[in-house]
Amino acid sequence: MNPVFMTILLFLSMSMFIGTLADRFWLMRAGENQNMNDRPWERFKSLMIIGFGQQRLLYKRWAGLMHATIFFGFLVIFTRTATLVGRGFSPDFHLPLLGGNLGLVYALFKDTFAVLVLLAIMYAIWRRLVVKPSRLHLSLEALFVLVWIAALMVTDFLADAAMFTLQPDHAEKGWAWVSTLTVGVFEGQSEAVVTAWWQGMFWIHVVLLLAFLNFLPFGKHFHVITALPAVYLRRLTPSGALEKMDFEGREVFGVGRLEDFSWRRFLDMYTCTECGRCDEMCPANLTDKPLKPRSIIVDERDQAYGMAEHLIAVGKLKAQGKMAEAAAAVEAMTRPALIGEVNDEEAIWACTTCGWCVDACPVMIDHIPNIIDQRRHLVMMEAKVPAVLQGALKGLENNSNPWNVSAAGREDWIGELDVPRMRDKGQADYLLFVGCAGSFDSRNSDVLRALCTLLNTAGVDYAVLGTEELCCGDPARRVGHEYLFQMQAPANITTFQKYKVGKVLTACPHCFNMIANEYPDFGLQDVEVIHHGQLLAELIAAGRLKLKGGEALAVTYHDSCYLGRHNNIYDAPREILGAIDGIEQREMPRNRREGFCCGAGGGRMFMEEDLGTRINHNRIDEAASTGAAEVCTACPFCLTMLGDAIKETDRGETMRARDIAEVMLDNLA
Repeated sequence: MNPVFMTILLFLSMSMFIGTLADRFWLMRAGENQNMNDRPWERFKSLMIIGFGQQRLLYKRWAGLMHATIFFGFLVIFTRTATLVGRGFSPDFHLPLLGGNLGLVYALFKDTFAVLVLLAIMYAIWRRLVVKPSRLHLSLEALFVLVWIAALMVTDFLADAAMFTLQPDHAEKGWAWVSTLTVGVFEGQSEAVVTAWWQGMFWIHVVLLLAFLNFLPFGKHFHVITALPAVYLRRLTPSGALEKMDFEGREVFGVGRLEDFSWRRFLDMYTCTECGRCDEMCPANLTDKPLKPRSIIVDERDQAYGMAEHLIAVGKLKAQGKMAEAAAAVEAMTRPALIGEVNDEEAIWACTTCGWCVDACPVMIDHIPNIIDQRRHLVMMEAKVPAVLQGALKGLENNSNPWNVSAAGREDWIGELDVPRMRDKGQADYLLFVGCAGSFDSRNSDVLRALCTLLNTAGVDYAVLGTEELCCGDPARRVGHEYLFQMQAPANITTFQKYKVGKVLTACPHCFNMIANEYPDFGLQDVEVIHHGQLLAELIAAGRLKLKGGEALAVTYHDSCYLGRHNNIYDAPREILGAIDGIEQREMPRNRREGFCCGAGGGRMFMEEDLGTRINHNRIDEAASTGAAEVCTACPFCLTMLGDAIKETDRGETMRARDIAEVMLDNLA
């Protein structure tokens, strides 16, 4: 070929590419430091399963298979392109190990994958232009890239076909089966014409690939480069856990400017594919709230690119340890407000933290911490709290419960029921953490009384803290009041340690998630946290609770986001219902991993829903569509929201909402 031209081409293209990546790196360094180097083996497994294995994309069968085919095919063809680059210097060049029989097998796989990629591209174009899924935005860039990738496949076929015409005894002929079948295209052509085709397709292929490489960092397809690093550098803590905020030495709380984000959040911005999976079942988005998780990430990315020169300068200053100069540069920069102009403030408050966006994202973008960090800024830096939340926060501060009921009344729900107190027993197998809803909300107090009756019947050794119990802190933390949360959590942990608690039982998934996944950051160690659905299912299986059959009853079970999606507990509550003769379980279309939120998470239990339609109405309509007479749940927030929805949609005579503990008690033998 032409070694001089190939050298110039590689030098120019790689210089541009490395320069662009350097700018993106310095821009990312404008963010705050964050250590993501822990647990390398676990990160490697994630890279293999989620990154190379395309696990999250394959969940959606056809669209996922299409994307995975293009991904794997591109990897195979990239190996071919590396070979072609080498042949620009020496016509007999082969990558290591691909010069013999293995190289012939590779030629077979290369052509096969190239055909599969072309089929996948046709399907992708058909989906975008004909099917038009609502989550996808029609993008000329996406169509352009698909055609670009297809051109890489076609030019490789034609280059090989021309080469086989010129060299009929070439070793790869027959193995590269598509190119071999394409040889007929050049039948009857002169050697000069075929040579021109061979060289033309060769150079077009190489130029297309190198141009594609330089195009990627300037659009949403940057994820082709950043997705695998993003998966490796993903957050390894549970999805329901938020990062601990250290108040000491900080002057800025939360995120009010891009530079307040960690560098990992900038990687999220780079990596967003704009696929819309996060929007697809977002409860706020589907009920006409201003929140669209995709827009949060994309709009932040657009602001970052618009401020690129400034952020690159800040990143370089931080890398040099010139923190004072970096801070001065940040203060001097005039830009649209992150909250209010880039992101709609109503959108920030609309999030229920249900976790769908995080769970659905194929490249591990963390939408919830992004949003909560902005709430933290609003609450702790700007004192901007929705009026409807002020009463709940005042109650948490004064009485350690969002209902703002006197803390002295935390045991009133017990009444005459035989419920042991930890202060009397000193120790017990299980600490029953009642939670604020069970203590102060009359409807959920019924659930706790039912649970305690079942525990007493089964002879379980348990006790409650009573007036020694404080709010777990979930409402404060999810609305962004981290300082108030850190007043609650350590006090509870101290009480747990006082009684040497080994197992915590709770009927609230929010308490469950908080104690299991977030309290360890504050010193709670070696404590097993159990949801009441899990323990009750175990007691049934062990024969300690026997159930009788009742009248035929159609029941649908609603998955709590913090029990299901965030903590992967789906089966135990269904096993309880399945153990009762006469109960027919009917699944809602959106169930288990795809379960739809009730609307109460993220502190929204204590906020009015005055935009769009009500999330709980959307969910109860779905429950009613199953024909079930009863919707069961295992969460006090869900029970309240679904019960309210039944009343508000005038279904009180045909449906009711109950907790699984209440259903069990009614069917106790």
